[in-house]
Amino acid sequence: MAAAVAHTHLVAHTYHMDIKPGNFLLDEESNLVLINWEQSDAPVTTAALEIDGTWDIEEIRSENQTTTLRYTKYTGPERCNMPIHANYHTKKSWLEHLDKFDDITCTEEVVEDWESSENIPEHWKRVVEDCLHKDPNKRIGLRELVAFWDSERQAMYERNT
Repeated sequence: MAAAVAHTHLVAHTYHMDIKPGNFLLDEESNLVLINWEQSDAPVTTAALEIDGTWDIEEIRSENQTTTLRYTKYTGPERCNMPIHANYHTKKSWLEHLDKFDDITCTEEVVEDWESSENIPEHWKRVVEDCLHKDPNKRIGLRELVAFWDSERQAMYERNT
């Protein structure tokens, strides 16, 4: 998935708002193909905290060629480019009686739970945690993340051959 994000942003210069395992198919050579480009919603379970439309983001370039992002809470007039969601559904009465999980409304409600994860290597857990820093400037970079998973995939391939 990291490679899909990297290709989408860095090569295709576009974005995909719902990169998740269910939006991949295998082609005839067993390559993963990203599908479902409908662009209707970014899932809050994987979205960065700062995408909620309440932050202004400014790139700050330093002399050593690194870039950090400065986040300031938006204080201007109401934004006119926020998504609008319909509250109407043809099966409303059915939905009211459906057992379901409570909706997660922001990334901060996502709970990390490593219980029963003994078979997941510790360094994998650490890299996932590095993706979830509240401070975007402390998160692992996309290129680093792709390199990490490429290295892990290569190591697994070498162990199995």
